[in-house]
Amino acid sequence: MKKSVLLSLFILMSFYAPAQNAEQIIDTLKAQLRKKPDAKKTAAIYSDLTWYYANVSIDSALHYGLKAAAESKRLGDSVLLAQVYSDVGAVYFRKGDFQNARTNYLTAYKIRKIKKDFNGANKANANLANVYMNTNDYNAAMKSFFESLRYFEQTNDAANVSVTKSNIGQLFRKMKNYPKAIQYLKEAVAYAEQNKQNDRLCEYFLNLGNVYKDTNDSINAIKYYNKSLRNCGLSANKKAESIVYQNIGLLKAKAGNDKASIALYDKSKTIKEQVNSDLDKANLNLSIARSHIKAGEYAKAKKLLVDAQSFFESRDSKDDLLITYQLLVPVYAHLNIPDSVDYYSEKYTSLNEALTQAAINRQTADLEARYQTAKKGKLLVEKEAEAQQKNYLLLAISALAFFIALIGFLIYRQQRFKNIQQEQEFQLKTAIAHIETQNQLQDQRLSISRDLHDNIGAQLTFIISAVDNIRHAFDIGNDKLGNKLQNISNFTKNTIIELRDTIWAMNNDEITFEDLRARILNFIEKAKDARDEIDFRFTIDESLDGTKLTSIVGMNIYRSVQEAVNNAMKYAEASEITVEVKKIEGKIAIYISDNGIGFNPATVEKGNGLLNIEKRIEDIGGILKLTSEDKKGTRISLLLN
Repeated sequence: MKKSVLLSLFILMSFYAPAQNAEQIIDTLKAQLRKKPDAKKTAAIYSDLTWYYANVSIDSALHYGLKAAAESKRLGDSVLLAQVYSDVGAVYFRKGDFQNARTNYLTAYKIRKIKKDFNGANKANANLANVYMNTNDYNAAMKSFFESLRYFEQTNDAANVSVTKSNIGQLFRKMKNYPKAIQYLKEAVAYAEQNKQNDRLCEYFLNLGNVYKDTNDSINAIKYYNKSLRNCGLSANKKAESIVYQNIGLLKAKAGNDKASIALYDKSKTIKEQVNSDLDKANLNLSIARSHIKAGEYAKAKKLLVDAQSFFESRDSKDDLLITYQLLVPVYAHLNIPDSVDYYSEKYTSLNEALTQAAINRQTADLEARYQTAKKGKLLVEKEAEAQQKNYLLLAISALAFFIALIGFLIYRQQRFKNIQQEQEFQLKTAIAHIETQNQLQDQRLSISRDLHDNIGAQLTFIISAVDNIRHAFDIGNDKLGNKLQNISNFTKNTIIELRDTIWAMNNDEITFEDLRARILNFIEKAKDARDEIDFRFTIDESLDGTKLTSIVGMNIYRSVQEAVNNAMKYAEASEITVEVKKIEGKIAIYISDNGIGFNPATVEKGNGLLNIEKRIEDIGGILKLTSEDKKGTRISLLLN
């Protein structure tokens, strides 16, 4: 099966292999092996198994890679051998071993240059660019990527143009040039969608999701991660699928949804276990630990870091151990275990020194070999001394920077606790001041309500008594004057009722619908006494009984219902007036309707009563709607939050 190799940042796939499930292809290839084909066919099958296992099981991929290399060398087939070195380089790249990946890619590149396989050489050059990108040599990566891109464009190799653009997009992402990253990745997506390349879309959508994650656009990040998952499932790319779940978990953790985050990490971990990449599992534990540290879950972070430490120590993975020790220092500091803080600080310093010394040793050995060949022993010693002095200085600066950072962290934590305490004290003082203000307002309301009741109420009662005394003490023969006195008495009595309603509202911070129901029923009963020829109906949804309203909202509702019923009694010539209060989709709806003569709202000027209702409902954030037709009655609808 012909393959063409090119890497993007995270995922390995073939260009021309059909979008078929990788596990099915592996089963087919193994079935062919059981038929015991000739040596050349066997070597080719081993090579194919190396490639397809890269997305399923890294250990298995390396196993078949070694077999493929041995068979190719035995056959003396340099073309196949170049392909095998490319495949093995891809597996090491996936494994995170960039040194071995670079070695295998360079070997493949040299073989193809000798064979004048320019197409294969440019693909190998693009593979090397990915290694440069992952070792932060961005200038070399950019140079190699664009060299390969120009060649593929000149040869009209659209498939390789698409993948190279995807890789360039990834490089721009690493350089934080996000607009350019999105541009190149979307161009790659367009080709892959047009050609239904599920394997490529799995990679490209993951990369786009990563760009949007970096720019804090979580909506688009989740959108493209979900697209990636669908295509990874179609191409059986478990490695990429596990990375997607891990990245979605990071977004959930950032949004504060720790439960969902941990579930996604577990899912990612389960898939990684299927791929048998212990290094990826350990690195995932580091990622999860960082999430726990950010959430303040230091005990959970400690467990993961200790497990990762054990694995990295068994593999002697010093770079990863350095990161692990560095993370354990603040974890034990937060857990208030100073002995462990000192222990891991010393471990970090010692390992950092050892790595620095190892780098010095490698540089020294390289210089020695180079200068011995040139017979420049004296210059070699000088260079070694200079390099050693620089590295010792770098080591001293690194150790000093670490301890300064640790001290700074402890000072920051102490200051942070102090700021939190000050903020809590300020909030408490603010709450006390607010309560005192509310108490003062309540005292003022009670004082005003007492004055209204004792002074204004008493005076109005006196007016009623005086008018009644005049009517009964004197024989008033003038009917007009008698009616006038009766009107004064009635008006004063109504004023007292409204005054009591106002005092009732002032004396309550909150009014329930049960209180409001009683007031409206009382008003309607009086309306029935005044107009016994009208059939009054009042219904209220029982689910509203416990609903609480501010005194202002409650009073405005009550007055609006009063005004609407009074208007219907005066002008509608109705035989039936209905008041309905309902709960509709979380809102309160009040309907006051009659079966009277109605009117045309477009031609009739609104009176003070209706204008008052509009103003009251507008003040409390409600909506008023008036519907009426000649001879068909009138309906006033009030809608409140």
